[in-house]
Amino acid sequence: MLLLISGSTDGTADRIVESVGTSNVFRLNYDIWKDYDFSYNPDNWEIVNPVGHKISNKNATCCFWWKAFHYYTKDDRLIKSEVKYVLKDLYGWFKHRGLAKGNSIFFHEHLGKINILSLAKKYFKIPETNFSLNLHRNNFKSKKLVTKSLSSTRTSDDKVLMTTKIPSLDALDKNFPWYLQEEIISDYDITVFLCEKKLFAFERSRKDLKSIDWRQEQEFGYDKQEWFPFELSSNDYASLIKLSKDMSVEFGRYDFMLEKDNNLVFLEFNATGQWVFLDIHNKYGLLDHVAKWLKK
Repeated sequence: MLLLISGSTDGTADRIVESVGTSNVFRLNYDIWKDYDFSYNPDNWEIVNPVGHKISNKNATCCFWWKAFHYYTKDDRLIKSEVKYVLKDLYGWFKHRGLAKGNSIFFHEHLGKINILSLAKKYFKIPETNFSLNLHRNNFKSKKLVTKSLSSTRTSDDKVLMTTKIPSLDALDKNFPWYLQEEIISDYDITVFLCEKKLFAFERSRKDLKSIDWRQEQEFGYDKQEWFPFELSSNDYASLIKLSKDMSVEFGRYDFMLEKDNNLVFLEFNATGQWVFLDIHNKYGLLDHVAKWLKK
């Protein structure tokens, strides 16, 4: 049985359960951990959900932790830390036995976005990029720049810094930790989902976008299809497989922009990037492929 650790409101987790089959999945929503009975000792562990379904070291076959620590509770800081610690320990039980699916929940702590760019430039063009704690020392060649968040952490007023155009370096607070990149002019966003050694590539037209970051206008419902299959060149496909091997990843989403000469410009890799919206009705077999992988 698959142990799926996620949050109670996560739509991707809903689709995973639907695709893998409810009888094959035990879903642990860690934002409502108080609804579960959980026992864990050096010899055995067992979790029982509110309706009496159980998973334990005796019937668990693998673990997939989707969006680790993306969902939080309002508990005391110590209580949250204790729950977080034991869940990481349980994840380690699977990891030690080679039963943890996907990338490590600590992936981006060891391989961040700037490091990934340094690996990707071996295979693809990348934007001019710089992180600075002191803008006086920035020497950008590019005149058109964007800024974005490295951590995607929400601000104190619950906002997220999406990719945003900036008029000039002079307009920025010199003492803020800015992550800056060259603005890439493109008519299409390209995103490529990786699962095992299979790549699912999709394109989205930027024609009707009002903002530079497509995420601000993405429809995540069932009604509107905004991404369509994109055919990678054999060279780009092979390069992505090699890059994935270099990073030791088997799951995640690559983001690119497509220049007018049809060259891909690498933007970033998201170890837990959303993917269901690319094939919401499973028209292209993306959900089927993920379900088959999780059942192995």
